[in-house]
Amino acid sequence: MKKAILLPMLCLITLCGCEKSTELSEITGNTGNNENPETETPENGSLTFQLHTDKTTCNLLDLTVFSISFNRTVSMLDISHQFDSIAWIVEDKDKNLHSFRIMEQNEKTFLWSHCFYYPGEYKTYLAGYKDQKETLRSDTLDLQVVTKDFLGWKWNEFPDETGQRTGCVNLFNSDFELTYYNQLSDNGVPGWNLYVFNSAGEDEQEFYEKSSEALYRYITKIYGTPSIDRNSPELTEAYTTDFDYHPDNATPLAIWETDQTRIVQLRIDKNWPTARIYAEPLSGK
Repeated sequence: MKKAILLPMLCLITLCGCEKSTELSEITGNTGNNENPETETPENGSLTFQLHTDKTTCNLLDLTVFSISFNRTVSMLDISHQFDSIAWIVEDKDKNLHSFRIMEQNEKTFLWSHCFYYPGEYKTYLAGYKDQKETLRSDTLDLQVVTKDFLGWKWNEFPDETGQRTGCVNLFNSDFELTYYNQLSDNGVPGWNLYVFNSAGEDEQEFYEKSSEALYRYITKIYGTPSIDRNSPELTEAYTTDFDYHPDNATPLAIWETDQTRIVQLRIDKNWPTARIYAEPLSGK
């Protein structure tokens, strides 16, 4: 799973990776909308840092690795003396700021990873804080997150190995972390399955309602209004006719169609209801 391949050094990240994202107001004490706070100029000999990434063009839901480097060899004490905290900041295409604290007190993270859940252009940088003031900001990196035939995948690059479940770490919203796996139908039609894992062990019915609505909003935000929406009398017939694979105990809830892909949201009733997104290539049937 992607959560399991965060590189050997990510033992340093475990504590940080389990936390939710940090509101900037928690770091700065500023609840206003000051998008460009004044940053102090570092003194000669002061620590400075830079942000690095393993890629600047990312497929949707693909694992992207980030790291911090300093201008000289440092100890934990050096960092703590100059900064109360260091945060990783991401600005999305709508100018919304998302932050994740990578260093504070005795917790220091030098390498971390994230899966971007929405396509678009992002700007990202590191910011250091002392006494609730931003004292240093790294250079900004520009990232491009792209979609393919379905989310971050192309049908003509479908993996040979099927069935392996992969989790997508979401540092900015741990309540919405997707898991996916691929499969081949009995007729050899490739398909992708997407769902939210009930990691907190919530009541199954309540979790179904919450995850079903979250998946619907997620796919709609990326692909627009369903071509056949909830409660349509055409829904069941279209699902039966147009899709090659039909899991047992599945009820279609909405269907989307793009130039390359058919997508359906399903309710699957076994021991308890679960919500799933399933996608096939448009030419699959």
